[in-house]
Amino acid sequence: MSLGEEVIALLKQRGETVSIAESLTGGSLSKALTDVEGASHVFLGGVIAYSVASKLHDLDVPKATIDSVGVYSKETALAMADGAKRRFGSDWAIATTGVAGPGESHGVAAGNLWIAIVGAEVRKVEHLALSGGRSEVRSGAVASALSAFARILA
Repeated sequence: MSLGEEVIALLKQRGETVSIAESLTGGSLSKALTDVEGASHVFLGGVIAYSVASKLHDLDVPKATIDSVGVYSKETALAMADGAKRRFGSDWAIATTGVAGPGESHGVAAGNLWIAIVGAEVRKVEHLALSGGRSEVRSGAVASALSAFARILA
């Protein structure tokens, strides 16, 4: 069973829904879930907020958060997840932000990323420092997000 299948099965068992806010992963996290048959019962939608403007407009990330701690931070990841949860009315939301590379961005080294998972009584953020090229960092972020979420749901 893939991580996407495990997450979808757990959400179905619990009768809960999820939405996604992606930057670093560029839609890959949503794809990992929607590739699973029956995902439409629990996956409500996602936003690929790749730009700062999209984070502000589409997810209501406070400008003060981005101005004070930057787009690559635990605070921004949490704000993105909160925005997706509100926008879609889901029980859960997962957000990803960070630098896939190559090279650093805004003083943050490639491979540094944050995954936020927000539920009614859960606010979890993981910071990861992954190695490898852009593709490996992005796929590692997806696997890490799904794995962390599956552990929370189980």
